[in-house]
Amino acid sequence: MTAIDVIAGDFTAMLRAGRFEDAGEKYWASDVVSIEPADLPGGIRASVTGIDAARIKCDARFGSALVDEIGIDGPFVTGDQFALFLDLVTLDPLTGERRSLTEIALNTVRDNLIAEERHFYD
Repeated sequence: MTAIDVIAGDFTAMLRAGRFEDAGEKYWASDVVSIEPADLPGGIRASVTGIDAARIKCDARFGSALVDEIGIDGPFVTGDQFALFLDLVTLDPLTGERRSLTEIALNTVRDNLIAEERHFYD
C-alpha cells in the first residue's frame, strides 16, 4: 500500500464519520488550493489559497447546515491524486430545510498532504 492509499483511505474514513473539519485540519497543506465551480456567497472566490481561506470557503459553502446523511464512493487513487464521489443531504437547523448535493472531489497530494482540492457539482 502506498502513502497516497493510506492518506486517501484515512481522509475518506474521517469524512464518512462526519469529521469534516478534522479531515481538513489533518490533511490540508498550509498552502492548499481549494477550487469550487463558481464564487460563493459573501464574496468568496471560487479558487482560494491557504488553509485559513479554505476554512472560510467551507463555512461560506455550508454555513450552519449540518450533514444529515452522507454516502461516499471511493477513494479512487491514481498517481498523486484521489477522487471521491459524494452524496450529501444537509439540514439547516434553523429552518429544517433539507438539501441534497452530489459532488465529485478530486484531491492532489504533495508531501503527504492535500495540496489541491477541486470540487465538481452543479
